[in-house]
Amino acid sequence: MSFIKKYQLKDKFFLFRDFFKEFVITKRTYYFIGASLILSILIIQSSKPEFYVSSTLREAEKLSQQKFSTSSIASEIILGSSNQGSSIFGAFRANMYSYALAQRMWEQGWGSKVFGDGNMDPEYFNKIPKNYKISNRIESFLLGYELSRFYSAHDLQSYIARSFEITTTKGLENIVIFTMTPNKEFAIQFMNALILETDRYAKNRLIKKSNEIISASYAQLASAKNSSITSAISSTINTEYFKIANLENDMPYHLYVVDPPYSSEYPISPDTTAIIFSNIIIFIFLSIFFSFVKKNREDLW
Repeated sequence: MSFIKKYQLKDKFFLFRDFFKEFVITKRTYYFIGASLILSILIIQSSKPEFYVSSTLREAEKLSQQKFSTSSIASEIILGSSNQGSSIFGAFRANMYSYALAQRMWEQGWGSKVFGDGNMDPEYFNKIPKNYKISNRIESFLLGYELSRFYSAHDLQSYIARSFEITTTKGLENIVIFTMTPNKEFAIQFMNALILETDRYAKNRLIKKSNEIISASYAQLASAKNSSITSAISSTINTEYFKIANLENDMPYHLYVVDPPYSSEYPISPDTTAIIFSNIIIFIFLSIFFSFVKKNREDLW
């Protein structure tokens, strides 16, 4: 017996052809396809195009620390090792999402550009009123808590955490910051400022820390009587001055920019092709369903 006769492929082909002619190639199907195209156009027109904006960073090269004397070992034992630390990625990420960083950017007027009309006058961007939903106002009234009247650096911190993501791949040193946004020009500007300000904040914090260590070390040096302790404290002071000299410059500290922020040429969302074809397929199946129900309604009910 042949393969075709064994599985009755010929009969199945004719059955499929008859089904296709009866339920698919009909006026109703054409009407449904037309309706799907109209619906697709409405969905596309009502959707905001979102662009993928990203920047690639890489760990900055670390300068080898100068060894001023053998007593620096004693200094590390007494004051703690300066090479403790989590990964550079973790430190940069924590700083980027911190309130301190948001406060610095707020003072530069970025809150006005995000929540207001871009007016850089502090009297304006410190008094940008918040607009709440009616449900939020009712909830606050019922539960007895007050809503903030104006936007603040906390809102800018939430905006950064909500809008910008930072990732790295295990085994690779590249770090990527990215976002999806309808306003790609503003996202590029904000991302560039975010990267630079995060790095500046890390440097300024370390400079402040070194200055505090130097101040405390001088106070201890004045009362120290043991020569070994005096030598260790002096070495610490020299080390901290060396750190400050390396930090007070325009070079990157944590990360340097490999690829500056840029946007995709075409929007990532909405996917017009996927919307059109998925709607066509859905409406064809709906047409087949209605045609089948209409023809067999007496047997179905």
